[in-house]
Order: sequence, then structure tokens, then C-alpha cells
Amino acid sequence: MDIARSVRYPEGLRSTSLFIVWGPPSHGPRTKVFARALGIEPVFVYSTTRRGLLIAPWKYAYQAVATLLLLRRRRPTVVFVQSPPSFAPLVVWLYTAIVGGRFLVDAHSGAFDSRVWARPAWLHRFVARRAVATVVTNEHHRDLLSAQGARAVIIRDVPTTFVLGSPPDLDDGFRIMAVNTFAPDEPVGELVAAAAELPTVSFYLTGDPARPGFVAPAVIPPNVHFTGFLPDDEYFGLMHACDAVLCLTTREHTMQRGACEALSMGVPIVTSDTALLRTYFRRGTVHVRSDRAAIRRGVAAMVADHERLAQEIRELQTAQRDEWETAVSELTGLLQR
Repeated sequence: MDIARSVRYPEGLRSTSLFIVWGPPSHGPRTKVFARALGIEPVFVYSTTRRGLLIAPWKYAYQAVATLLLLRRRRPTVVFVQSPPSFAPLVVWLYTAIVGGRFLVDAHSGAFDSRVWARPAWLHRFVARRAVATVVTNEHHRDLLSAQGARAVIIRDVPTTFVLGSPPDLDDGFRIMAVNTFAPDEPVGELVAAAAELPTVSFYLTGDPARPGFVAPAVIPPNVHFTGFLPDDEYFGLMHACDAVLCLTTREHTMQRGACEALSMGVPIVTSDTALLRTYFRRGTVHVRSDRAAIRRGVAAMVADHERLAQEIRELQTAQRDEWETAVSELTGLLQR
């Protein structure tokens, strides 16, 4: 089914809307899906993919000017803007305040939970109160915004379809794709230690292990494979070819994009035992703590009960689509008012 045509986002708003992301397309997988589902053009504004305090002022100055010039040229009546970085919504607000129009913020978990992006707090409050709404993934962040006098709409996930490429060569037996970015909240060391105790299960860890700050475990068992960064079609081809998808975080209020993709694809999930993830991934999923023993038990439970969990994840897909339709109807109503 074409998701973009299934929702009731007005055709007139589609043609006069933009979705702004400060960063390359690889930094906005959720945004690309969100924009496509709404039928809105995503625009990625960036000059470099380098990070750090030294480059940030120059990079953001360029992106601010480029965004204002883009908006002046395109004259959209509605602008969606991804946060973080938190300065991008500020620039979009400035444009709408001067020229006119409305804007919505698509706030990812990092906008609230990362020490880098959650400050300064006054900036978030200022922008959120002036947005039509801020899209968040959970009740905790919605309540934070409500307490600040801002409106929030919960969209946990966006149903979608994927282009499937050829996966890398895979081992025989049960296969698990472990979606990683090698960020500090991902317990990769505990995962590798658990995999060593499950020699009949093959683990495929995606993402670039050369990310600054990541230190690979000293011993990598033969059933653990680091795929490196994969193009989208190969990434989704690997997901489709695996029996389960594993996504872990040590942060309480963080949605797992990889688990959302697995749900849309109908692949059962092993993910963290947090309130947010337990509430949304309530079927077809094994929830685990982030230590070696818990991960090992969770994967073993997935292998043992795979047939039932695979059926449940397909049932959850139907509920996911219903939630998406309701959320888009709420956004549409806010914009039309």
C-alpha cells in the first residue's frame, strides 16, 4: 500500500510544504520516511558531515543562511523541521515570523535527552510555544512540552515499505541483525559477550565501528559479523533476510528506529526493556535488560518461540497503521485550524 496516499493530509498542503533537515540524508532516516508518508519534499541542508565544537559555528552559520534563502525562494506555507539540531527550528521560526506561514517541529529523542541538544532550555521553550505542534515519540516528552505551554503530537513510528537489495553473505542457521550506530547508549560489549554464549546464532552488527569513541571488544566470536555501513537497499535486504532484529539502548525515553523498521517489515524484535519500548512494541517482541545474561536469555527466547512472535509482529503492523492514521488526522486538524 502507498502510505502517502492512505493518509488524509490535504493535497493543497502537500504542494506548499517542505521538510527541512540540517544534515545529510544519512542523518534523517525517520524524517525521510515521515516526509514521504505525508507526500512532502524533504530538503537536507548541510555543508559538511564533520562534527565538533570547532566546526559547529561555521557549519550552523552556513546552514542558517542556506535555509533562509531556500525558504525565501520556495515560499512554503507549512514547514516541518527536524530537531536536533535545536537551532534549525529557530531559523524556521524566524522565517515564518517575518514572511508568514506555519511550522511544526519533528523532535527526536536526542532533542530532549542529549546534553548537547537539550540546552539552552529557553530556546526549546521559545520555539515550541510558537510551533503549530511538536511531533514526539512518547508521552514523557509530550508532557514536558505541555508543562511549557506547547502543543505536542505523539507519532511513535511511520509505517512504510522498503527497497530490498542483496544482503551480504550469510551463515546458515538462525540469523539476527543487530542495528547499531555505535553510540554511547548502545551496549555493544554486552551484546558481543552474549553472542559468544550462543554459537548457533549468527549476529550481524550494522553501522560503522570506526565511529569516534567506540572501542571494539578485545575478542570477537566467530558468529559475530561487523557489516560496516551499508547502503539503504543492502541494509533492508539484510533485515529481510534475518530471522529477527535486535535494537538496544540504555536510555529510558529513546525510540529505536531499527525496531520500527523491523515492525514495518514484519520481522520480530528483541529490544530494551524500557517503558516506552514495552508500550509500543507490545507484541512480537522480546524485551531485555542491557547486560550479557539478559541479552542471551532474550535471544534464546526469540529462537525458541520464533513462529509465535513472527505472527504477533504481523498483527502489530495493523495496530501501527491505525495509530499513524489517527496521528496524521490530528496534525491535519491543527494545520487547518
